[in-house]
Amino acid sequence: MTSFRILVCLFCLTTSLRAQSVSPLNRLITLNISNEPLEQALTAISRAGQFSFSYNPALLQQRQPVTLRVASRPVREVLAQLLGNGIRVRARGNHVILLQTNEPEQPKSFVLDGYVIDRETSERIGAASIFERTSLRSVNSNDYGYYRLKLPASLSLVRLEVRRQDYQNQSLTVSTRRSQPQPIYLTVVPSRITAQPSVIDPLDVKLLPIDTATLTALSDRPVLLASVDSMVVPMPSSLLERSRQRVGRWALSTKQLITNINLDRDTLYRTWQVSFVPGIGSNRLLGGRIINDYSINILAGYSLGVRKMELGGFLNMVHDEVYGFQAAGFGNLAGGNTQGVQLAGFTNVVGGRVQGVQLAGFLNTIQGEVQGVQLAGFLNANLKTTTGFQAAGFANIVGDSVRGVQLAGFTNIVRGPLSGWQVSGFINVAGHVRKGHQLGFINVARSSESAPIGFFSYVHENGYRNAAISTNEVTTANATFRTGVRSFYNIFTAGLNPGKDIWSFGYGLGTTTTDRRGWSLALEAIMHQLNPTTRGIDNTNLLLRLSPVVMKRFGGRVGLSVGPTLNAYYSDNALLNPLLNQSLPALVVSPDTPGNNRDLWTGWIGWEAGLRYALQKI
Repeated sequence: MTSFRILVCLFCLTTSLRAQSVSPLNRLITLNISNEPLEQALTAISRAGQFSFSYNPALLQQRQPVTLRVASRPVREVLAQLLGNGIRVRARGNHVILLQTNEPEQPKSFVLDGYVIDRETSERIGAASIFERTSLRSVNSNDYGYYRLKLPASLSLVRLEVRRQDYQNQSLTVSTRRSQPQPIYLTVVPSRITAQPSVIDPLDVKLLPIDTATLTALSDRPVLLASVDSMVVPMPSSLLERSRQRVGRWALSTKQLITNINLDRDTLYRTWQVSFVPGIGSNRLLGGRIINDYSINILAGYSLGVRKMELGGFLNMVHDEVYGFQAAGFGNLAGGNTQGVQLAGFTNVVGGRVQGVQLAGFLNTIQGEVQGVQLAGFLNANLKTTTGFQAAGFANIVGDSVRGVQLAGFTNIVRGPLSGWQVSGFINVAGHVRKGHQLGFINVARSSESAPIGFFSYVHENGYRNAAISTNEVTTANATFRTGVRSFYNIFTAGLNPGKDIWSFGYGLGTTTTDRRGWSLALEAIMHQLNPTTRGIDNTNLLLRLSPVVMKRFGGRVGLSVGPTLNAYYSDNALLNPLLNQSLPALVVSPDTPGNNRDLWTGWIGWEAGLRYALQKI
């Protein structure tokens, strides 16, 4: 029996603690009072809500007996119905304080408050947005569905706009300019398929699912979060897109995110706005749904669009389009198209198309097409077609085609066709080169209609590649690799003459005609470094060979090459010359041998013959 009593006491204590964790004004009570004094009515309310009142008894003098019948209604509504507008209600801990209302004869503002209620289920709706278009005052209902909106009394027309995802839009006209309760009833949109709770990316029109833990309210009761229908668009997987979303969520408050969800189809217009950070400025919490002609952001700002100019000390964030001039000390983030001039100390991020000039100290990244000029200290990264001029200290990367010029300190990469020039300090990569040229240390293309210019060039589909073995009057065994296109290719070669203790390596350039009945002509210039096999590379011994070559292909990929060579030879030390006392044919520069101590330059006419194997498709 004793254990049962202890359990009953613990249950009652737990119930009491749970009730006290909720603000007294939000507790639900059920009462039936008939023609009783106001003091006794307040005593019954406090008993039902498990709290106590604190007030001056003079407030209740000359009050008529009251009759009240309510079922599961919040204490706040019951007191508003019972006391009217002459008494203010405040909650402190588990106490409700009643105070005299001392409003001036002509108040500068008034307050509308109440609950947002589901018309069918009578449930309170949290995360609903209530705003007034002229003053741009707005508020979101809390987890109990309660809202409190302060409006200027100078408004000529008071019309409340109410928005909540999955509910029909509501417009309410308030006839008086005095503080009063204003309940709001919403109707569910018919045939709406509810999905998981989500909020939208503040810089993207699409609804994107994120973790809703950040939207938890101040108490233990869950917020009724906005949800989306079956047309949810999955989160983009690109690193740049995820970074853009993280920046937006970091800069925007929970209230602003909720407002953006609910007002995703509302657009307001203003000539100008000034803000310190998003939510603190002339456009208040509605900044994300307003298109401005002129926008000044002291630190950071967030708007639906810009039509003429925007300046930001640190960061500008625009949900949709930007037209005109935009500049920020750190970055500009635009979810839609940008047309005009965009300047940023660090980064410009655009989710749509860009037309004009874009300049960033570090990074420009665009998800749509680009037409104009892009300059970045480190990287330009575009997902679609780029037309115009790109310059970056490190790299230009384009996911589609390029028509224009790319200039980069390290690399240019184009996934699609290139019609223009790629110039880089190290490597150029392109899909199909239609016009223009690639100019870099290394050039790579899937196919090319023009000649790439560089130390090493590789064209996969219609390129020119072959491996060869050959012999000549200096080195009896040579291995050579050619790569590029027929009109201009690179040559890498190495040779050995065991009988005369000579080995060589070299690099050269060449050009060849197309095959006609298996015959073709080539002109090649190769610079060789000759070295004795008994020593390392201890001095300069350069052999320049100019070779007109005749080639005959014998079916398939195998061919024979032969031709004369015009040789110019230089050694900076005659005593270390590997051709010292070597007999060479047809000297044309000096009658002396290459080992003559008086002449460091000499020349002769030689020959070469080889067998080539084509590595590309014939």
